[in-house]
Amino acid sequence: MSSSIGRGERRALVVGAGLTGASVARELADAGWNVVVHEATGLAGGLIRSATMEGIVYEPHGSHIFHTDDSEVWEYVNRFVRFNDYRHQVRIMIEGKLLHWPMSVGDIDAQSCPDDIRRELAERESVDSEARAMAANFEEWCLELMGPTLYARYVHPYTKKQWGREPRELRASWAPRRVQVRRDGDPYLFPDAHQGWPDGRQGYTDLIEGLLGHRRIRLVTESGVSYATLDGVSAEADARCVVLTCPLDAFSDFELGRLEWRGITVANVHLPHVELAQPAMVVNYPSLDYPFIRVHETKHASQQTCQGTVLGFEFSGAPTRHYPINLPENDALNVRYQELIRHRFQDRLAVYFAGRLANYVYIDMDDCVRQALDISCKIRDVDPLAKAA
Repeated sequence: MSSSIGRGERRALVVGAGLTGASVARELADAGWNVVVHEATGLAGGLIRSATMEGIVYEPHGSHIFHTDDSEVWEYVNRFVRFNDYRHQVRIMIEGKLLHWPMSVGDIDAQSCPDDIRRELAERESVDSEARAMAANFEEWCLELMGPTLYARYVHPYTKKQWGREPRELRASWAPRRVQVRRDGDPYLFPDAHQGWPDGRQGYTDLIEGLLGHRRIRLVTESGVSYATLDGVSAEADARCVVLTCPLDAFSDFELGRLEWRGITVANVHLPHVELAQPAMVVNYPSLDYPFIRVHETKHASQQTCQGTVLGFEFSGAPTRHYPINLPENDALNVRYQELIRHRFQDRLAVYFAGRLANYVYIDMDDCVRQALDISCKIRDVDPLAKAA
């Protein structure tokens, strides 16, 4: 990235060049700030960066669908790459058949024991959503929603594979966004008004490069910034404001302990003579009989017209940071890290935290962009040494 960064101007340092960091950098650059972005890896984009295999665009880290009801966010990302009209559908392998996810009452007759399923659903129709939200854990919430038969087929084994622990050990707070029983026949996963996938040759890479493609932004790759080096890096950039989008335990050299994350790895395979290999972009495999948890096929979303496709087989349990495990002790530890970092640099840097990693939250891409826009609004046009919120 080219840069016209000069001295005596408002300057910021952003640590992490994923979607959140790139959006913060662009917002500040558009507002007249000079921004240096440090990325620990060799490429910007983080987990949403797309790639190509034999000329086919695919997502090496699994599927990402941009969906939002936030019109400002939707218009913002479309400034940098136009999104197509893809609406996301997911299938799930149940008893050897590909059914719908979220689970649909229209698929009941395709399963064994359909009368038991209907009876269990009917028994729960009187449970209102507020009462269900008071469930002590994820397992209780799901059982109150669907009953034991559907829970045992769709949710329990999948959750064990994805999270590496029993569903009763997880919170129920995130369940309403992720688990539903559909009675209206709607085949699409998301209800949001705006949905799509980048309509460019490089997928999400076009979005990231568009965000960072500003003369006031300088990207530095293979540059891991830490608790110990932040003073020097910020001084070199002549920046008095820093936005951290990185994992705070690693940034702080694990001074207070390690945060728990659940990671995945995706094995991507090129199929040269198949137009599409599965009926949807994502197919879930909840049964413990399958070593993988999902299979991804980006071509459904990219709508690319060419021979061949790429399948991505997702395996859980990798030593990577994909999903925070939102137990009270983990959330409290991340808050302590934020307080530690703010206290350490309070006299010389205004420190802000944005995105999944730094805030230890499981949020969608539109929420990442919204956080970036809101943080940038707080920072710009104010004294860089003002107390960070």
